[in-house]
Amino acid sequence: MNKFKYKKSIILGGSKGIGRSVTKALKKTSKKIISLSSKDLDLSNSYSVKQFLKTHNNTDILFLNSGGPPNLKFEEITNDIWIRYFKQLFLSYCEILRKLKINKGGYIFYISSSIIKEPEENLIISSSLRIGFSSVLKSLSKKYAKNNVSIINIAPGPFKTQRVKELIKNISEYEKKLPLKKLGNPDEIGKFVKFIIDNKIRYITGSTVYFDGGISKSL
Repeated sequence: MNKFKYKKSIILGGSKGIGRSVTKALKKTSKKIISLSSKDLDLSNSYSVKQFLKTHNNTDILFLNSGGPPNLKFEEITNDIWIRYFKQLFLSYCEILRKLKINKGGYIFYISSSIIKEPEENLIISSSLRIGFSSVLKSLSKKYAKNNVSIINIAPGPFKTQRVKELIKNISEYEKKLPLKKLGNPDEIGKFVKFIIDNKIRYITGSTVYFDGGISKSL
C-alpha cells in the first residue's frame, strides 16, 4: 500500500523559516518533495524562473513563499527596488501559475502576510504587492475549483524567522507587547498545511487564514 497521499510537492523558499517547516511536515505526505532556496530559484530573476519551469511542468502541491523586501519608507523606494520586488512577489508567481500545471485534487498554498489586512507604512512594498497577488489568487480560485484544486492564502503575523529578526531589534521587548506574549512557531504552519492536505479539506478554497497571534485590530 502506498503510504504517500501525493506524488509531488514543490515548496518555494523551503530552506528556512516557514518554508522549511512545511518541507519537514510534508515528508510523510508527499513522495517527492522539491524544496527550493532562493539560490535554487531566484524569483526576482526572470531567467531563473524560466529555467525552473523548463524542469518542472506539473505538481500536486505548490507552496508559494518568498523572503520579504526591505523595511523602507515610501520616499526611499526607488524604481529599481519596486521592479525587483514586483518580479519577486508578483510577476514570477503569475508566470509559475501560467506554466505549471497543478494536478487534479491538488493544493496551492501562498504565504502572504497579516499586513494585507492592516498595511504598515514601513512595509509598503510587501503589503502592496502581497495584496495584489492575493487578489489574483482569489480571482483564480473558482477556475482551479473546477479541477478540484484548492487555494489557501496563509497570512502570518510575527513568527520566529530570520525575517522578523531583521525587522525587529529587540525581540524580547517586542514579544511583551504581543497578545500571546510570544512570536509564532513556524512548525504550526507546517502542521496546518499537513492537516489540510491529509484530511482533504476543500471548503475553504479562495480564503485567507490569518496566523497572527491576535495582533490584528480589525474583524
